Amino acid sequence: MIRKATAADTDAIEASYNELFEHERRNGSLTQWIQGLYPTRATAEGGVERGEMYVYYIDDKLAASMILNSHQPAEYYDIPWVYDASDEEVIVIHTLCVPPSMSGRGLGTLMVGFATGFALGAGKRVMRLDTNIQNLPAQRLYQKLGYRLAGSHHSLHEGVLDTTLVYLEYLL
Repeated sequence: MIRKATAADTDAIEASYNELFEHERRNGSLTQWIQGLYPTRATAEGGVERGEMYVYYIDDKLAASMILNSHQPAEYYDIPWVYDASDEEVIVIHTLCVPPSMSGRGLGTLMVGFATGFALGAGKRVMRLDTNIQNLPAQRLYQKLGYRLAGSHHSLHEGVLDTTLVYLEYLL
């Protein structure tokens, strides 16, 4: 069951980020996330404190986490979205992480499905997200799930990552 994270989940979320960083060090990076910059333990703690972090466990091991909220980073306002919506009408998926030891189980699809149900239940109209331009597997997954590519933009993502992202949206 996917559930809202608590402070007790913070260590596991941080460990999943670190597992991903180690995997990307050995195999190349698709996320372009940088250990110590983003995401960090503080990312997880903030998501938990705001009640926006969601987690999924398999056999007592964290299998996936994500932040859901209506916060659209500044660069979102430069994207040519097809579906015009106010912040209050949007849910944004942030920092969806499936640690490599849990990959290949459809957990990304499961988490996005949960986010969709969450957004519908909250009366939202549009879902949005971003992913690194090099993260083709994530882009393919989101497009397979019905997300539409809205554009790309080079930015200082979350104020720390100098990167180019692609932006996707889904009309609920």
